[in-house]
Amino acid sequence: MKISILGAGNAGVFTALYNSIANQRCQFEIDVELIHDPNTPPEEVGQATLLDPPALLWQSMGFNWYNNPIHATFKSGILYEGFGKVNDKVFHDFMPSTMAMHYCPHEMQNYILNSGLFKVTEKSIKNYDDVDGDLVFDCRGKPDDLSEYDELINPTNACILAKPNWDLSTQHWSRHVATPDGWTFIIPTTENSPSHKVCVGYCYNSNITSKEDAEKNMLEMFDVEITKHVNYKNYVAKNPLIDDRVILNGNRLFFLEPMESSSTQTYIEVVRYIDKYGLEGYSDIVKEYIKHTQNFILWHYRYGSKYDTPFWDHAKSLSKIEDYEFDGKVTDIKRSSYSDIIKNVQKDPTPTYGQWNEYAFKLWYEGMTREIVDGKSRR
Repeated sequence: MKISILGAGNAGVFTALYNSIANQRCQFEIDVELIHDPNTPPEEVGQATLLDPPALLWQSMGFNWYNNPIHATFKSGILYEGFGKVNDKVFHDFMPSTMAMHYCPHEMQNYILNSGLFKVTEKSIKNYDDVDGDLVFDCRGKPDDLSEYDELINPTNACILAKPNWDLSTQHWSRHVATPDGWTFIIPTTENSPSHKVCVGYCYNSNITSKEDAEKNMLEMFDVEITKHVNYKNYVAKNPLIDDRVILNGNRLFFLEPMESSSTQTYIEVVRYIDKYGLEGYSDIVKEYIKHTQNFILWHYRYGSKYDTPFWDHAKSLSKIEDYEFDGKVTDIKRSSYSDIIKNVQKDPTPTYGQWNEYAFKLWYEGMTREIVDGKSRR
């Protein structure tokens, strides 16, 4: 059996890496080949992950925080600043025994492509008929035509990228900072990383706020050098599986704003599902998974922020989630104590709604509705 991966961005290299590990478990031989156009650069912006990507790197390539050729930095959680009306800061922590990462896509691409764990071919692919894989993962990035995609609900559609003029070396978490026009991510990449010049991003809605006003506000709030403006759409493929052979992944499958750092984890979940269950039910399962991601991110806007502005009014109007499963999760965590939830998660940390377990639900609800004292809510 041969698996072909198209594209060498974040989705492509992690898809190839996961399949190379799956190959070691199989009773029959799998050939894994990644095909990419070397003239197509990887994503510029610094990336943040959840827990599975660094675990996969450790398992497959021996990555650790001493043997760290990609200059990745620790991610112990996400610090939300200015969200809601109750607390100035809410920290979405990971268990101290686990660690996610921040990384530069260019360095990650080179690291994985040179691992020797799969075949790498430099070639531009225009047609699926030119690919001989029994299964093909198309990870070639955002499609030019979005007519075969559905829009995902989200209040942001633009971002100003910038280089920070302060030291990020002591920041071992992602920062998500509410602003009058949206929110800003701050990813602590190292100064020698190619992504350092675009590791701060001011996300806003260009239909509500002009580029000039957003830029002015960003410069007033943050000591940065602006490097780039980007516009984007939030979308998901209507047909994630093509002809029972081609599996869409990465930005070819979907795009959502970077709240909660959900993208890289989704790329791995796509491959994990195919590895475990094959193609049966894939399209419906992955679209449901991405819908859950959309809903959990929208929940971050429901309680507003310390700003009462047109953007936050619009964001709150979109956050009314019509999902009985989501509502059930929120109801359950309201009734459960922190100690009970922590015991349950320690026994089984498996996510129960998209990428999130009950602890993540409890953290956000408590952070939005109860006062936090000395860094922790009144448990």
